[in-house]
Amino acid sequence: MIFNEYVRIFTNRVYNLTQKYAGYLFIRLKHALVETFFRYIIFSLYLFSIPILSQETNQKLPAKNLNSKLSNDGVQELKIKFQNDQTIIPLTPKKPYEPPKEFSLKKENGSRFLTFYPGVQANLTDLTIQSDTGGNAVMKDDQRMDQNLTFLYDLKSPEWQIGENWGLFILNRNVNFRQSKQKITDVVATNSSSSEDSNSSKDSSPIKQYTNKDLGTETYGSYHMLLPAIYFGKKGNDHFRLGAGFGYSKVNIQGTADFNDGNGYFNNFLVFSSGRNLDEKIDNMGRYSLLNNGNIDADPYRVYLLSHLSSGNNLEALGLYTLLKGDVNPKSIDPLLALFYSQLTGNQLNPLELYALLTLGIGRVNSSSNYAKSFYVFWEIPIGVINWRLGIGGPFYNQNGYKISLTTIEMSFYTPIEF
Repeated sequence: MIFNEYVRIFTNRVYNLTQKYAGYLFIRLKHALVETFFRYIIFSLYLFSIPILSQETNQKLPAKNLNSKLSNDGVQELKIKFQNDQTIIPLTPKKPYEPPKEFSLKKENGSRFLTFYPGVQANLTDLTIQSDTGGNAVMKDDQRMDQNLTFLYDLKSPEWQIGENWGLFILNRNVNFRQSKQKITDVVATNSSSSEDSNSSKDSSPIKQYTNKDLGTETYGSYHMLLPAIYFGKKGNDHFRLGAGFGYSKVNIQGTADFNDGNGYFNNFLVFSSGRNLDEKIDNMGRYSLLNNGNIDADPYRVYLLSHLSSGNNLEALGLYTLLKGDVNPKSIDPLLALFYSQLTGNQLNPLELYALLTLGIGRVNSSSNYAKSFYVFWEIPIGVINWRLGIGGPFYNQNGYKISLTTIEMSFYTPIEF
């Protein structure tokens, strides 16, 4: 009886202890199984990723010395040891150091649409006018820097490279000019030469000297060139080039010129003095001016007045017409010639008639053309962010029996702005 009671008590304690610690042991066993399972999964994934990383490394990078810390391509290698196996994991490649570029509006491959050339230019422009009757006028620049320095605003199309060293583009060049002097021929001496083989032959020839004088004449205007140009050089405004172009220009010229080699006033005075009476003197002046003193634009109203200068009030009308149009610079009117005309006519001329006669002493230049042939030869050198250019060229054309040519020598500094 007592033994049975002890057996029951021992059995209850064993049951209670088993029930108490069974849950704890089960939880620990479950955690151990889960931890072992995840370790197995991670280890399997890592072993599976090793051949993939090795294959990508072999495809992207050439063979390198594993002992170097930095390869030639700038890729830093990281060595990792895992269970006695060595694995190389490449890090992100480092970009090579590039020095900062200087400020420039030039594009490496040139412009896509057009290039604008803002800058300054120094131009020396000569204007030559020749008539069928032998009249000739050569107008020259003042050749002072402050008179010839102007703004540059040329335009250029994209460049089309032909081969390695040749290319094409279209250039729009714009030039303003003003000439205040005239080239005059002076005979300074006579050169005599005799031949020993001939006793009677003696040849003499004048020695001529050309000077630029201020005769009170002045021409001014502008021209705008549009020409295809071919060049020798690389593509882009940051390369040296030598080129030439031929095209057309729109030209506008106004002013006055002496078509008698500096003797315009003297020749007109002789013509006026050759008449027997006042009407004949006035008619002689009109015809001479119409033929020799520059009627380039063939103004029909002016042609009519000069052809019938003594009829009615034509002389007075010519003075008023010239004054209103402003064709003649007052600087070119000689006051001494005005005194001669007044004395020869017995003070019979009113101020407008006298002004008309004075304006006939020199030639009037009023010329324009929309299709003047043009040429241009240039040399360009890049100097940092700016370019230096030296060029020569200009338009030439015929108008109403006159041959007109403009030749400009240009030196400019500009900054290409490419679009």
